[in-house]
Parts: sequence; structure tokens; C-alpha cells
Amino acid sequence: MLRKCKVLLIGLVLVLAMTLPVGSSVVAQRNFTIALVPGMSAHPFYFAMYAGAKKAADELGIKLVWQGPSEWDFAKQSVIVRGLIARGDIDFLLFVPCDSKANIPDAQEAVKRGIPVIILDTSLDSNDALTLITSDNFKGGEIAGEALAKAIGYKGEVALMAAMVGEAQIELRYEGFRTAIKNYPDIKLVSTQYSQDELNKATAQMQSVLLAHPNLAGAFGVSTTTAHGAAIGIRNAGKLGKVMLVGFDAQPLEIEDIKRGLMQATVAQAPFAMGYLGVQFAYDYHMGFITEFPKKVSTGCKVITAENVDDSEIAKWIYPTEAPK
Repeated sequence: MLRKCKVLLIGLVLVLAMTLPVGSSVVAQRNFTIALVPGMSAHPFYFAMYAGAKKAADELGIKLVWQGPSEWDFAKQSVIVRGLIARGDIDFLLFVPCDSKANIPDAQEAVKRGIPVIILDTSLDSNDALTLITSDNFKGGEIAGEALAKAIGYKGEVALMAAMVGEAQIELRYEGFRTAIKNYPDIKLVSTQYSQDELNKATAQMQSVLLAHPNLAGAFGVSTTTAHGAAIGIRNAGKLGKVMLVGFDAQPLEIEDIKRGLMQATVAQAPFAMGYLGVQFAYDYHMGFITEFPKKVSTGCKVITAENVDDSEIAKWIYPTEAPK
């Protein structure tokens, strides 16, 4: 019976091979071009995103175009998106909007021209994209809160070293962090500072918080800049080893801070997975394998500490330093 099934299966494959246009799937792949527009072109987070997207594109045999602004600027990003749309050879847009509102017309213009859009990492306040592939930032904030609670022995005063106000994804980190530490009655949030993601400002704010709260036990820096700035502030105040610090993201700078004892832990996102899934989803949609998407697809997080930072398993979570070529 098994032999008979094998013969029938082989026969079916041969029939399909004879009825399909020769090389049809290969042609579909070769002619399919995806554009990936990151928030910034020169940033380790987006280097990792590109690496994931490139891996998927190479596996599928399709073309990937990478182009983004040199700095976080929605206007410059808009010019890039409009230029890619005008090329006439872009079939799909993977987009990391710098501004959830100001970049809406860019996505709308792409869709108007018949170019489907998937949003990566940051959000867009419209329904023009098929889906959003991003970190669960609330969960990431919770994980950071738990890591800090553990580092300070589940008691003491802590500070939230924030970045911007109103950016949807980062606001979720604040909320997740606050939710986590509320589980511990002996932990008290005594200060929240907004640095606008400026290094010198984050450093000065950390030093000011330490002066106002000399018994501070720990702090959470919600981004690479705020975390590194807080680390410098703690060091300058002579509080290394006395004030525990948890960061967010896994840029080489933060990894070095952990190895030097300036930071106790950081919560790594998975930009590689965002890029990989973006390309895979785009291809599957193009081929008709997927016709509907969930509103949001969440990727995971990983806590990196001094104890595991050199583990081979952790290496894939650290963002690369090499820019795409």
C-alpha cells in the first residue's frame, strides 16, 4: 500500500510539473522587488533588521532594496519613500515610520500606486499597512522592571530614565515597567525623567536624580542613549555597584557597558526577526499564500546580563556594528 501511494505521489508531481509554465515560480521571484526603509540607515538596530531581511530575500531568490535617512527625520524619510515609489520597479514596501502621523501620506501613496505596505518596529496611525511587525514593548518594559527588581533585591527607590513623550512604542515600555514594579510593595518609583533621547541630558538628569535621592537603588534607561547616559551619570556620581541599571536594546555600546560593570542588564529586541518576517510575509502575500494578516505580529525579547553576555546563544541577540553593503 505504501509503495502504491509513493507511485501515485510521484505521478502527481510529474503531472503538475508538465502543466505549470516552465520557470514560472522562478520568474515570479526574480521579478519581485522589496524596498526596506529603516528609521535610520546608520544604526546597529537597523543593521540587524537588514541582515534578517537580506537572509530571507536570499533564501527566496528575490531582490531587496535598502535605503533610509542618515538621521531620525520623517521629512527626509518621506523623500526617500516617494523616490522609491517613483522608480516603478518596487513591488512591496517594508517601512519603519519616523513619525506615526506625518508618514501616513507616504504609506497611502504607496498603496495608491499598487505597492502593499508592512510596517516594522514603529507604528503608523492608519489602516493602510497590512500589518505591524514589532516588539511587544509593554512586555519588554515588564521584563526590564522584573530584571531591575531582581537586581536591587526587590526593595528600594528606583528611577525611570525616559526618552520622548508620546511615541507609542516607547510609551508602552514605560507602562510595562511601571506595571512590573507595582508588584513589589517595597519598590518605590521616585523620579521619571525625559531626556528626549539626548546623551548629555540623560547623564545630567541621572546625576540630578542621585543628588535628590541619595538612597536610589536602581534605574531603568528605556533606550541605548538614555541607558548609556544614565550609566555615565552613575559613574560620575561615584555610585557604581551601588545603583543598579537596566537598559533596553542590545547595541554594542550597551554590551560594552555590561562587560565594564556600568550596567547590570539590558533587554534585547529582535530586529533580525522583524526584517526576516517582513520579507517572508511580503513574498507570501505576493504569491497568494497569505491573504489576511493580524493587526500586529510581536517578536520576542531577551535579557542580557554579565552572567550570559558571552554565551553563544546570546550572540544572535546583539546588534551588529557593520553597515549593509
